[in-house]
Amino acid sequence: MSPPFDGGLRGLMMSDAGSPPSRLDAAKRLAEEYAALSDEEVITAVLAEHKPSANPVVRSIWIVVGSLFVGFAAIGIFLPGWPTTSWLVAAAYCYGRSSQRLFRWLLTNPLFGEPLLGYYRSGRSLPLHSKIVVCGFIAFFSTFSIWYITLLGDPGFGQTTVAIIAVIGIWWVGWRVPTTQ
Repeated sequence: MSPPFDGGLRGLMMSDAGSPPSRLDAAKRLAEEYAALSDEEVITAVLAEHKPSANPVVRSIWIVVGSLFVGFAAIGIFLPGWPTTSWLVAAAYCYGRSSQRLFRWLLTNPLFGEPLLGYYRSGRSLPLHSKIVVCGFIAFFSTFSIWYITLLGDPGFGQTTVAIIAVIGIWWVGWRVPTTQ
């Protein structure tokens, strides 16, 4: 039997056998917990998991970056193939680190709220097609960055840094983020 819902992953961090569950198992259990809740209860639970930074400068930076991601998500509404939910997840993380008010606005927004709530209701997992698109974007823009840095005459340090970060990003999205069926 699963532990009672306590507003997030805290109660899901240990499996019934006492060992840490896999990310997929944790995602499934979280999805089961969220399935029984209303939208407002899910929003309250998600907001409870994110605490804004105490530093006002850091909060401002998170707001700017989160707003940029919201703009990218808006492009996905009009441009087929451009991921919307993935950008919203990044924006939600930024707003969660900056402002509970902005985070709530994003979760309840008539345009963006539904896909974002779907992400949280699925146990923080992404559909396979979104993961492929996100990994493709990482690979494309990293390749472009490496090419441009090479044109600028960098002896290899910048290219290596971009390549390492790209590999980590693709690994994280491809293998660490659970996949929705």
